[in-house]
Amino acid sequence: MAEKSMAIALLISLIFTGLGIAYAGDTKKGVIIFVIAIILNILGLYVSMIFSIISFLVWIYGMYATYQEVNLVNGA
Repeated sequence: MAEKSMAIALLISLIFTGLGIAYAGDTKKGVIIFVIAIILNILGLYVSMIFSIISFLVWIYGMYATYQEVNLVNGA
């Protein structure tokens, strides 16, 4: 398996929560986090601010999980 760029993975995850994980190789996990983040953002806009806060926490987790996944793929 080819090495993945940490900078590219984190940049993708910074803009699109979770998709950096998909870039690193775990497509299923990345897409699930991405969909959850979208749902939480929509709920945050139309239902309650608490969903926006949870969405922010999911974003933080997505960045951390991207970092971990790239390290795993690169053997670091």
